[in-house]
Amino acid sequence: MLPIMPPLIGAVVYVSGAVILTVIICQIYRCRRKRHYEVPARDISKGHRWSMVDAFDKPTYCAVSGENISHGAFCGSCGICVNDHNMKEANGNLPCKALASKSEVTHHWVHGNLPLSSRCCICGELCGIRPELCDFRCCWCQRTIHEECRHENAGYIQICDLGAFKDFIVPPHRVELKLVGFKGRRHWKVGKVLHPSSEDWRPLVVIANRKSGNYDGEHILQVFRGLLNPAQVIDLADMPPGNGLEWAHLVPDVTCRVLVCGGDGTVGWVLSAIDNLKFRKLPEVCILPLGTGNDLSRVLGWGPGYTREVDVTYILNQIKTARVVNLDRWKVEINSQKRFGIPSRSKVLIMNNYASIGVDALVALNFHKHRESRPSLFGSRFINKFWYFTYGTKDVLERECKDLHQKIVLEMDDKLISLPDLEGVVVLNIGSWGGGCQPWGMGKDIPKSRYNDGALEVMGIYSSFHIAQMQVGLAEPLRLGQASKVKIILFGGKAPMQVDGEPWEQRPAEITIVYHNHARMLASLASQQKAL
Repeated sequence: MLPIMPPLIGAVVYVSGAVILTVIICQIYRCRRKRHYEVPARDISKGHRWSMVDAFDKPTYCAVSGENISHGAFCGSCGICVNDHNMKEANGNLPCKALASKSEVTHHWVHGNLPLSSRCCICGELCGIRPELCDFRCCWCQRTIHEECRHENAGYIQICDLGAFKDFIVPPHRVELKLVGFKGRRHWKVGKVLHPSSEDWRPLVVIANRKSGNYDGEHILQVFRGLLNPAQVIDLADMPPGNGLEWAHLVPDVTCRVLVCGGDGTVGWVLSAIDNLKFRKLPEVCILPLGTGNDLSRVLGWGPGYTREVDVTYILNQIKTARVVNLDRWKVEINSQKRFGIPSRSKVLIMNNYASIGVDALVALNFHKHRESRPSLFGSRFINKFWYFTYGTKDVLERECKDLHQKIVLEMDDKLISLPDLEGVVVLNIGSWGGGCQPWGMGKDIPKSRYNDGALEVMGIYSSFHIAQMQVGLAEPLRLGQASKVKIILFGGKAPMQVDGEPWEQRPAEITIVYHNHARMLASLASQQKAL
């Protein structure tokens, strides 16, 4: 027995080591899969957040030399403008807007280039009207002041109260930054936030993509950085929405408000991120629409879409008076049929607006394919609508989705629904569809479509021409009914399908739509008055 023991012990040690190594690898894999989010904080000691401007839209003067400039650099945080060759001097001598400070925030006065019709906060007279670099603006409270009034009241004007929108702003003196990361990749993040004394404080997080809306997103990001703490403004071109939503973990006892600047797809991305992050208090989500359809924005009263001219004061005042509503969210589970005897994995999507199979999904799919192949042809909302019209007109002649009723089975609340000759079936959660059309509400004595009643509206579409008729109010949809559970079985080959504007070609499958949860949204006062 003794000669056998050493090999046995070696085998036990080998197996134990393999098990331990496997456990360690699994833990590392799990940690890598778990996404870590943090609110980034830009290091302002490295200078301003410059954007190059080809042509200023009003008379502008360099903050360093005072000379009149037609083009140059603009700081999206504090708002100073300089000539190209004065950027380095401005970085060294003119401090940018601080994300954090150790003492109570004071006015950060920026010299010259005041907004039009600015009035002095001391004397009430117009200021910034001389054709030179003159007078000052505080980049926190947005007050403006004459040079002489500032000089005469130097002892009086010190502490800044952050202005009319202080309840949206994270004060820099309540923010603690933390240096994290390894050598060569060290960076600052927001480590801690202390609650201000105001009971009405509910910070606003702005999430946008600078590349969206024909680069209108870049302008919107700059505007909000100039008004809020720049760390409250998140660019989706650089990071996922979870980084901005991390504010809700930093202030767990406060209800954060989130302004999503983008289309329905961006809103859905943010709502899914909120689901994954498991907050103690759900953030309240508001929309500044930049996309093409913006159906959810229309329903909540935020309009069909903004162009470059954005009145931030008007938007923030609307958010102040907005009411909190619940938005039903639905789980779309797709169980594909076996292929070559191999069972397919189920696919789960979350629906906020609507889902469809058939002709309207085909139009969305053609639009999506061509935009992916030639993005330069899809540069504005107007052009995008033109392409939608083109693809819809093309299908009027080709009728690729004819006889759809022979390829699918529809069940609503487990009841089989008899289908006539159709080319599309649409499942609605909200009243707006296809870029502003409200098909369910057409006609008299029709039950209302609501986004928070736990019910879906299901309608049939006869053709692409039928869609065009509904868009202009000349036809009504085929109302198949309302239900809390919808099942569609596709068995007759492939068919185009889409969920919230994201299209694909679906193989034979069983598609089930059931209630998932609700999101806390902000609806404008205008939508409330319209509902009444």
